[in-house]
Amino acid sequence: MRRQKTKVAKETQDRLDTSQNPYPDTNYLAPRNKETVTVTLYGATNLPACKDGSEPWPYVVVKTTSEEANNRSPQAMTSVTSEPTRAPVWGDTVNVEIQAEDIGREDVILKVMDNNKKEELVSYAIPIKYLRIFHPYHFKLKKSKKEDEATAKTCLYATVVRKGSLLPHYIGCDHTALEVFLQGVNEPLVNNPNPLVVIARVVPNYTEFKAQQARQDPASLGLPLTQVSFPISSPMTFDVPRVSQTGYPQLSKPGGPPEQPLWNQSFLFQGRDGATSFSDNTALVLEYYPSASMKSSEPWTLNQPLGVSVLPLKSHLYKMLTGKDLKGLQVERLPIIDTNLKTIHGEAPSVNLSFQLLSCERPENFLTPNNSKALPTLNPKILDKNLGAIHESLSMSSLDSSQGTEELQPRDVEMNNYRRAMQKMAEDILALRKQANILEEENSMLRSHLTQQSIEEQSRAEEESLAVSLKQKLLLNELDMKKLRDRVQHLQNELIRKNDREKELLLLSQAQQPQAAQLRRYQDKLQKMKALEDTVRHQEKVIEKMEQILEERLCERKEPAPSNRLQGKPTMASGIPMGPVGETLAVDLYSMLLAENTRLRTELEKNRQQSAPIILQQQALPDFLGGTSDKFNLLAKLEQAQSRILSLESQLEDSARHWAREKQNLAIRLQEQQHGFGQPPNSIIIDQPNTGAAKDPQQPSKLEPSLPSSYVKLNRPPNSQIEISNPQKT
Repeated sequence: MRRQKTKVAKETQDRLDTSQNPYPDTNYLAPRNKETVTVTLYGATNLPACKDGSEPWPYVVVKTTSEEANNRSPQAMTSVTSEPTRAPVWGDTVNVEIQAEDIGREDVILKVMDNNKKEELVSYAIPIKYLRIFHPYHFKLKKSKKEDEATAKTCLYATVVRKGSLLPHYIGCDHTALEVFLQGVNEPLVNNPNPLVVIARVVPNYTEFKAQQARQDPASLGLPLTQVSFPISSPMTFDVPRVSQTGYPQLSKPGGPPEQPLWNQSFLFQGRDGATSFSDNTALVLEYYPSASMKSSEPWTLNQPLGVSVLPLKSHLYKMLTGKDLKGLQVERLPIIDTNLKTIHGEAPSVNLSFQLLSCERPENFLTPNNSKALPTLNPKILDKNLGAIHESLSMSSLDSSQGTEELQPRDVEMNNYRRAMQKMAEDILALRKQANILEEENSMLRSHLTQQSIEEQSRAEEESLAVSLKQKLLLNELDMKKLRDRVQHLQNELIRKNDREKELLLLSQAQQPQAAQLRRYQDKLQKMKALEDTVRHQEKVIEKMEQILEERLCERKEPAPSNRLQGKPTMASGIPMGPVGETLAVDLYSMLLAENTRLRTELEKNRQQSAPIILQQQALPDFLGGTSDKFNLLAKLEQAQSRILSLESQLEDSARHWAREKQNLAIRLQEQQHGFGQPPNSIIIDQPNTGAAKDPQQPSKLEPSLPSSYVKLNRPPNSQIEISNPQKT
């Protein structure tokens, strides 16, 4: 834990060193064919606890939706707070680069993470396509209660700026932007305990702006925030008005050390915001706030500024900036008014700043501490009478304070003489500068007359090129609209087709319900048929056993008779005399029974072979239900199968009855022969087997079995029987 705190403290110190770097990065433009989204994370309030209930150790990860979808490691993230807290303060700035063609489908995701558990606390997705280029958005991000009740009270404070590769050139604006480079306070302060942050804005009417501040208008006080609730209900949340009486404020980084704050930071004001349209009431306003006010329980509510600096942007100044060889101006000792801050000499503090107008879409030379020193110095007295009066009053107050200090602390006469000499020298220098500025104004007027014609020609060429570009954009927009209309029409047709298909499926399912019930009935009948087949198989087994018994009996008859019997009259076990003719008769009878059994077995096998395709057909019935066109064919096939099943069932029942009767009669006949019942012993009633009984029993026959011919002939009336007498004794 101690090692982790040491690491966090080191990261915090590095961040402070970066904020106090006297040469910060002043590149406002993104690389070509790309866009850069700059996110400054100030802090958050009411963060939710971790899942285990512990205090979070938060930091923020900034990534795009494509990086989130591909699970790429984040390249932009803030530092971790020095200790666990639910109201962190970061003050870090990160950049995310995106391809220009992907802007329309990319979002910037701000995800607050816990450093210990590596779990997500809250996240917000901001669509980039709704952000206006180079406009600073000061957001207060929060979730709606319907979206997530656990994070409904959580607020994340951040500034988001979408930067392009070119500065937009708007119609009616001669220049693209105004760059203001704020350096720092000139002399050390004696009563400033904290670093200072600066809110810079360009107001079109300074008088109206002061009146709004007197009325306590929230848009003119401090840093107004744009509250965005997620999910985003309308893209109009990110809309920016064309003209704002309070300007579009920009917030600097904290300037330190507190004894003599130093910023060295640039502010870029666009031409669309009216920053390049200088007039009698336009002014640059710099408000100074302590950075400690951004770390209270409700951060980012900057109440009362410690001081204000005002630089009027007159039309006269615009003429000076648009000179032939003049790239910018430097303002030394711009006073901080309405303040209680004092320098070590007891005077009101002042700051140095530089500014320039940017005319091209991709400028290369931005202001830095080095090149701003080479710019000509602007005398505030010749710029504006009010500003001169402010400067004179401040100088008088400084003289009074210096006299008081002299009374309190008397100095040597030599120091007083030296001071007077320096003051006289300063006045001479100011007079020379004033004369030089007057000469420069005259030269600029002459140059303006000479270059007026060339400027008009350039403006005409620019207007023509702008008109061509607008026509091309209009054509591209019309093509995009046409594609979108075609896409919408296609989606509507697809929706109609899907609805029709759904209706057809519903009707088909309703039509299949009675067919499914009928199919279940057919399946029940097939099960009954299988049960009948099992019964027939059982009867077949019984018949086979009876055949075995008959064969055993036949074998016993073929054995020689015992010696104790009469040699002249051989008889059967049932009492029927056996001789050559009797043996032949028994053999014929048994062969006939075997042939009949074989024929019955063949009929059973044939019935099984005929019933198999019906079962397969019933199993395949659901596969034919793919369309309504085959419905009638299926119904016809079902009716044929049903009739076939009914006929087979009736045939099986009739066959089973015949087989049962035949089996019972055979059993009775065998028992009668075994016990000596039946016909008289001296004769047997039998008919010679006809030629039809000698045919092959394996040949197919009709399904309904008939009784054996021998069985029928044995049951004929007496008048149609043939009596065969016993053979004479030898």
